[in-house]
Amino acid sequence: MRIQQHANWLLNTLLPKICRLCQQHSDTDHTLCTFCRDSLVQNSPACVRCGEYLPASVTHGCPYCTPGRFAFDACHAPWQYSEGLRYLIHRWKFVQTTNLTSALADLLLEGLPTDHSIDRLIPMPLHWRRTWQRGYNQCALLAEYVSRELAIEVSNALSCSMYQAPQHKTPHRQARELSDKHFRCGQNLEGLRLALIDDVMTTGQTAHRAAQCLKQAGAEYVTIWCIAKTPKPGAPCAGTASNSYAVH
Repeated sequence: MRIQQHANWLLNTLLPKICRLCQQHSDTDHTLCTFCRDSLVQNSPACVRCGEYLPASVTHGCPYCTPGRFAFDACHAPWQYSEGLRYLIHRWKFVQTTNLTSALADLLLEGLPTDHSIDRLIPMPLHWRRTWQRGYNQCALLAEYVSRELAIEVSNALSCSMYQAPQHKTPHRQARELSDKHFRCGQNLEGLRLALIDDVMTTGQTAHRAAQCLKQAGAEYVTIWCIAKTPKPGAPCAGTASNSYAVH
């Protein structure tokens, strides 16, 4: 253990720290330099029910989460799916850059409520075919990291039984028709409070169907914990990141 600690110290001392976004020398010990970290767009203020950004002009309730629209009870998405974060998540999911898990998980943890009272974490499942193609489920990696940080058990109770084209290969924010048989739950979740771990929420329909399945298995409460929320087309955004990042 001591040898490993010395080796890590030498690597951190001798090797330059490079920002994963701008690829320049970083002024911090984290994945991102200060400039790139500040360029990420916070999803605040947002509706605690559906996670949509709410501009200052909205003073009475949320116009997006009408009663009965979503089966989940709350959504915590601390960031907007803006350019810099889109680059990181794309590499994490599709270029097998799994060492970005800790950095993205830390961004998620920043936006979580301190009084969550969650019994188990449920990673958003992938269909076996998608897992085979990618080699891993990025939401499971995210859930494992959050589990270690918050000391909450991870449960793989939820599975995906129907294959569908990835959201990023469909027209922008096109509502995907998911049936109530898209997910299956193989455990009794009676009375449990669950956090469904996802990376990005777009229309909310996948999260809705997943939460619906968990509720049918007895869950008392389901909240969505995701890194980012994609703003609705034409809706006001919290800001716009100015950096440009090429996918290498």
